[in-house]
Amino acid sequence: MTKTKIVATIGPASFDESTIIKMADKGLSTIRINTAHIDPGYITDVSKMVYKINSEHNRKLGIMVDLKGPELRTGKFPGGTLNIDTGKTYTISDIDSVKSDISINYKISSYLDKDTVIAINDGRVRFNVVSLENGIIKAKSMDNGVIHDRSRVNIPGKYIELGVLTDRDKLFIEEGLKNNVNFYALSFVQSRENVYELQDYIFDKKGQGDIISKIETKSGYDSIESIVKVSDFIMVARGDLGVELPLKEVAMAQKRIINISHKYAVPTIVATQMLESMVNSDSPTRAEVSDVTNAILDDTDALMLSEETAMGKYPVEAVTYLYEISKYVESQFMSFPEPENFMVDPIAFSVAKGVKIMSSTIDVNSIIALTISGHTAKIISAIRPVNDIYAVVQSEWLARSLNLMKGVIPVVLPREYAQSENIYEIISKISPLANLKPGEKTIVVSGSPSFYLGGTNNIRVLSIGTFMGRGYPAGRSITGKIDIDRSGQGNIIILDRYDSSIDFSKYDAAIIKSDVTNRIIDTFIQAGKTLVYNTEFVSEIKTGSTISIDADTGIITCI
Repeated sequence: MTKTKIVATIGPASFDESTIIKMADKGLSTIRINTAHIDPGYITDVSKMVYKINSEHNRKLGIMVDLKGPELRTGKFPGGTLNIDTGKTYTISDIDSVKSDISINYKISSYLDKDTVIAINDGRVRFNVVSLENGIIKAKSMDNGVIHDRSRVNIPGKYIELGVLTDRDKLFIEEGLKNNVNFYALSFVQSRENVYELQDYIFDKKGQGDIISKIETKSGYDSIESIVKVSDFIMVARGDLGVELPLKEVAMAQKRIINISHKYAVPTIVATQMLESMVNSDSPTRAEVSDVTNAILDDTDALMLSEETAMGKYPVEAVTYLYEISKYVESQFMSFPEPENFMVDPIAFSVAKGVKIMSSTIDVNSIIALTISGHTAKIISAIRPVNDIYAVVQSEWLARSLNLMKGVIPVVLPREYAQSENIYEIISKISPLANLKPGEKTIVVSGSPSFYLGGTNNIRVLSIGTFMGRGYPAGRSITGKIDIDRSGQGNIIILDRYDSSIDFSKYDAAIIKSDVTNRIIDTFIQAGKTLVYNTEFVSEIKTGSTISIDADTGIITCI
């Protein structure tokens, strides 16, 4: 799988097990539910289907409930539309009893000034305020166009205090909590107080859920740093942000949002029009491929599809293209910067930096993070090591949450195994779950002395397999069969002491329990063979057993 994660919006085009399984096979991490288009009970239906897929196909798909939030919208028009002519002045009212050309559902006049821009219908039609008097806003049209009933209204650059959660939002939050969904995306976040309100509501309901702050207003963009500090994820919601900001600024705004989020180790999601042409086409445009590539190079954690998978003709193909693009980009460029600091936990942050240095210095195949809360895996993900990160957790809920973080592959280990203080016992339990191969080398990050107590402060380099012993290594790592009695059954000989009468050319490696001279070490190295000396075993090894020798650590494991 790719390190960059994929979010897909569920809808009529994808609401079936077969389609979701196919998307999951191509890297889908999280299902998004857009509450703007659903009825009560829909979240429950989606949850049942997704959790069934997770159980039967060993997946860790999470569910994101995207809250609609309070919106500025126009009222209705005779015939359902209003034609707008450039340069013509129109009357706009935010008071129900005042007749006007255009009505708006919220009292905005107190926020407006002369020359304020009002953008309607996703910014396609803009008006410049000429005057405000007696509940009537007079505004000159800047564009030709058509406004439909209940069209979206934006007022770029103005902080409009709309509140955060509507009664409809609360209804869907409570349904999400009952179904143990993982993520709640909060629309139109303008300040950290907005995030606090959702956090408080979930807390008061005795629930849990990661909050994704959607940055789609100018005021939210201006307050990005304070919002990042209190959020679990940040979404670059380029649809409304492209209305609130001049279009020429959106690409640079995306880079700035991701950069500031990464500075504080907060994961990001880039959304809106990633592969919009695939609503009707079986392949993306070249510009869309470039856009996806750019988002990955910006260092986002995840990419999100909306209409492409909710109502498009090619939902599986859209996910597949994101997967293939991500796979190629990551094969070409993997050197991403780490956060500047992690103020909440400097010890864990320092440990994670050590992991990155070790993974780039030592020939390891993976990183294993033994984590209670997911905190360790989150920090290591933010450090951006080259290796995959296997996050070993004790709950399905946490596994689904971590599955949205860059480079993280969650593995659920039952608590009775997680409490073991024998790290090799833990590794042996998770190896088949994580598809770790015997003889591979891994970096294990955990609390000490026991994994289940938490507290990231321990790093170990281990080989996958049953720990048999350790010595001082010389040469290269090797896997082979043991020959103890000189019967010629194996390619690795074990001796109590070095014996010059033995023809070592018949063997690829020798394990010697006693000390040796530098001359002997040099002889093995020059012959291209492996030597482990001053070796101590914790278990008996029999002739014919397959073992692995790690040349960096001298650890011997039985496969």
